[in-house]
Amino acid sequence: MIMKKFVPRVLVVVALLTSWLGASVADSASSWEDFQCGDLRQKTLASKVQDGSAYDVVILGGDPSGVAAAKSAADKGAKVLLLSESSLFGGAIANGLSATDLGSVAANVGLSKKYLQELVAYYHTNEYRSEPKVAECIFESWLDSDNISLGINTMLDSAKVSNGLIQNLTFHTTNSSNKITVSGKTFVDASYAGDLMYLSGVKTRLGMADFYSYGEKLTEARAYSRLFRLTDPELIQQAQIDFAKLPQVVIRDNLDNYRKDILQGMPSFTYRLCLTRDKSNQIPFSKMPGYETYAPAWRTFMLNYFGYDIQKDPVIRGNGTLRTQLWTLAVIPNNKYDLNSSYTNFTNMPMTRDYFTHLDQRPAILEKYSNYLKSFLYFLQNDDSVPPLEKEGLSGFGLCADEFTSTQGWPEQPYLREGRRLIGQTTITARDLIVNRQKPDAIAAGSYGMDSKPAIFTYANGEFARDKFIMYRMPIYDIPFSAMLPKTGPKNLIVSVGISASPSAFGSIRMEPQFIELGQAAGFAAALASQGDSTFSSDLLPSVKDELAKVGGFTSMTDICFRLDPNVRSFWGFKKDTCQTRHFGLIIIR
Repeated sequence: MIMKKFVPRVLVVVALLTSWLGASVADSASSWEDFQCGDLRQKTLASKVQDGSAYDVVILGGDPSGVAAAKSAADKGAKVLLLSESSLFGGAIANGLSATDLGSVAANVGLSKKYLQELVAYYHTNEYRSEPKVAECIFESWLDSDNISLGINTMLDSAKVSNGLIQNLTFHTTNSSNKITVSGKTFVDASYAGDLMYLSGVKTRLGMADFYSYGEKLTEARAYSRLFRLTDPELIQQAQIDFAKLPQVVIRDNLDNYRKDILQGMPSFTYRLCLTRDKSNQIPFSKMPGYETYAPAWRTFMLNYFGYDIQKDPVIRGNGTLRTQLWTLAVIPNNKYDLNSSYTNFTNMPMTRDYFTHLDQRPAILEKYSNYLKSFLYFLQNDDSVPPLEKEGLSGFGLCADEFTSTQGWPEQPYLREGRRLIGQTTITARDLIVNRQKPDAIAAGSYGMDSKPAIFTYANGEFARDKFIMYRMPIYDIPFSAMLPKTGPKNLIVSVGISASPSAFGSIRMEPQFIELGQAAGFAAALASQGDSTFSSDLLPSVKDELAKVGGFTSMTDICFRLDPNVRSFWGFKKDTCQTRHFGLIIIR
């Protein structure tokens, strides 16, 4: 945690950025520059949520979407409870997702824009990259309200539903078995996994089971990508034994049935790590339990995937980002890097189904995956089978000692790219992102590329393969309110993360700035509904849009277009002079 007060800094930004940020940058900074980081956590630890407490709005999910929902609802006077799965607030961004994925900067409005403004105000840069502890501090400052109560390290046990409404939630904390029950008028599922939807009986989708259900043309681009093939019969047999021990690999007889196999694919996750080469602020990687079990398969991978000349040296981009076959290391402030998986996607792993169906097993599941990745990083720095490309790329790096101090530099939460997806009143498909982009009930904008990570890693009779990850450039598009509302189930629940979308479309929607916009809309809707009959319907839409407009939030896709430089409007799918939507050709960019 940051235990010092932030101080104002001179803002030095390029002209285009200044025009987008406007005069409100300095004003935005004043909302949190004097906030004492760490105070909120201490207050939360000292004042536990009381059993039997009642609230206007109860939100599950301490990620940016949940934080935005809590702030918006509290600003409307609602009594709010926000439950975080970890001990911090900010979700993936506060857990190492430091190189922010944005799409069009201009499409970030409302609290999404406010977050970016506050980064600019602190770092005086237009890179939109932050240290995790700084991001955490910004999100904590949004929650510094008498109307907001906070629960940390919470695990949801049950949701009581009667007469078509959620009546109360029961949860416990990870360091106690004592159960706490709280009631609410309205509820927001802002969790990455979609636990509140699941436990309240709302119908959802999980993984890739519905991948071919929407007639999306781009599904044809997805298939197996073969990373290497063994030919020696003894090596083939031994490799099967070794790869069966890796948690992300499934053993199959062959690779002939991709269209069937992909339907078993699960959501992608990883840990986005904050690394440094600064020895004075470093925790070295070390062997963890299971190392000797995994190492033989890793050696087979190293000796065969890298058995041809694909890249000799790490590539360093102009902004300092370093890329190897395994990693992308994006530069963030103060001699730190955001570690992300690169071309191989070897550490973008499919999450086990038990994570979603057996919530009590999560701590053990995450400990296993954490130990796996920690050991793999140690392996890459030390094993003789690792090619110079990868050893050099990771040489000298370790975890940042001043980040995630309660967990020895390791993020408290994984970066879960997708959880359960709602079956909503409408379902967003790829066509809605590319062709039918304007929606009458729009409450947020999306613009990030359709980025779908592998859902399958498999070994079959000597061949090691994963399914292809795809990324298509997207225009700016509307996200409709109706995709946040359950088609059936409790009428006082709204969803701001796992909204109703196809797997392909969700690959674009799933970015944190877009989740913030959805959270802001959900918070206003929840506060407004709690003042009435506590149900969510299209009748709330005009009032939600009015509230968003009052605070500089989403108004319309056309309004966003008119804020764009005319020379880039075509790039984002608009006609240059009129801002009418134009045909947008599907362009694969990776």
